[in-house]
Amino acid sequence: MMPATLLGLDEGLEIIQKLQSQGESIHTPGLGAADCPIHWMHFGKGPDCVLLHGGHGSWMHWISLIPELSEYYSLWVPDLPGFGASGDMLTPPETSFMADALILALDHLGLSARGYTLGGFSFGGLVAGQMLAQGAAVESLRLIGSAGMGMRPEKSIDMLLWQRARTPEQLLEAYRHNLKALMVHRDDDINPLALATHAESCRQTRWRSREASHQASLREVLEQATVAVHAVWGLQDPTMDHAKLQSWWDQHMQHKNQDMQSLSLWDDCGHWIMHQSPTQLAAWFTTHT
Repeated sequence: MMPATLLGLDEGLEIIQKLQSQGESIHTPGLGAADCPIHWMHFGKGPDCVLLHGGHGSWMHWISLIPELSEYYSLWVPDLPGFGASGDMLTPPETSFMADALILALDHLGLSARGYTLGGFSFGGLVAGQMLAQGAAVESLRLIGSAGMGMRPEKSIDMLLWQRARTPEQLLEAYRHNLKALMVHRDDDINPLALATHAESCRQTRWRSREASHQASLREVLEQATVAVHAVWGLQDPTMDHAKLQSWWDQHMQHKNQDMQSLSLWDDCGHWIMHQSPTQLAAWFTTHT
């Protein structure tokens, strides 16, 4: 598939490359049954915080948030197995094996001995929950527009199959359409950075996350969690039935102490909150410490 340079997205690529040059690129070796080398970007100093991207994504899903959040945290932002510059797992494409591969990589990096905040966006929230369930050294779980709750609205999301594009113009139009349909709800958020991030991440995606994302496996993990769980969704996020979510949270999570759980629903925000509202999200992260 065509790289972003052929789509006239040089402005967005320059922003990505500038931030990437300010961080450290690390590759952990293949470990365990998955035997999957994992690429990480590391930014900032402070308490450790691991951020997992969403489906058809990469570490760049977090790019708008990284400059602000790295002032407070030592950020470890991987390309998940099967995405970006990471390798592919030798095990079946299941989130349990992906979680195990990430836990072993974090052991290798030394984070497991210290403990860390774990954040997950969309499909990454589902993977983060799986890591918690499998004994990762998580001190606090942060979910941003997370998948895995099984509460999608009945209305389907009108997505274009970008793989069928035959010209740069068709491909760029498909990316624009899908960003508006799924990721953001304000037209001005479909900017060069969003397009370059989406184009490069889609181009490097091999793992298909949709089926796992539609399941409800995260609910039980959250109910049984013994660490703090703080979650946020945008009210314009088309992947979530917000009334069902609020009802479930009130019934299954609200009984926990306030410092151990919170649910926030933000107006004027779609699915990709960290791109649309990075300052607000950085403040949310640092409030729940």
